Amino acid sequence: MTILLTNDDGVDAPGLAILARFLAGLDDLVVAAPAENQSGVGMAITITRGLMAERRPDGPGGVPRHSIDGTPADAVKYALGHLFREKPPRLVVSGINYGPNLGRNVRCSGTVGAAFEALTSGLPALAVSVEYAVPPNWDGAGHYARRLAEKALKLAESRPDRPFLLNLNVPSRPPGEIAGLVAARHGTGGFLETLVRKPDGEGFVTGGEWLVSRDGDAAVFDAGFAVVTPLRFEMTDEALLDDLRWRWREDLVRPGTDAGAKKGNG
Repeated sequence: MTILLTNDDGVDAPGLAILARFLAGLDDLVVAAPAENQSGVGMAITITRGLMAERRPDGPGGVPRHSIDGTPADAVKYALGHLFREKPPRLVVSGINYGPNLGRNVRCSGTVGAAFEALTSGLPALAVSVEYAVPPNWDGAGHYARRLAEKALKLAESRPDRPFLLNLNVPSRPPGEIAGLVAARHGTGGFLETLVRKPDGEGFVTGGEWLVSRDGDAAVFDAGFAVVTPLRFEMTDEALLDDLRWRWREDLVRPGTDAGAKKGNG
């Protein structure tokens, strides 16, 4: 049985090597990750050119490594379609990302995007990120990644037909200095990106500020806790859907009914 490791910081990123070290012995590990840093690409896939995959020298502990010159989602697609064609991995773990992925940042995170690619392929996934610090302390993130990976494997066994995605964010501290692990909802905090003009006046770069949130994952993280949030790909606003069905009831039809057939043929 195997665990697939990936990330968005690139196949040679230190966070990926640390993740492999902390997950060693939990199961057989295989790495498939982007050749270069792909931060901020979300679930993007490459469609305008061909992709190249390269077998890299083994990583820490002899973990097989594969480099793909595309996005994190490309790397997961390659692994599932070519490395795991016969039998899928038990779990996909993405990280450890250098910088948190909380609140509003989840939407563009390549780390979470790789995990979403696994989820939409029917596999359980865990995304792991550490607080941005110079230099970062990886030990707490590695410690909680191991704990959550163990729990995720057991959770997957208990619900084999219901894949899930757990988004874990950990302060940049040793395990003993972290206040504990909290399960929290996805909130509205995180990093608010803006385009800032470059000092030379030629073009723009991404800048911004950290939004302090009073609730949700970012608020728990800001209080010094490691925080895990279950995420889902299905994004329907159920309350608004029900409201629209009532407000627009004169204009909407139900598929499969006589009215729907007449409307569709009109």
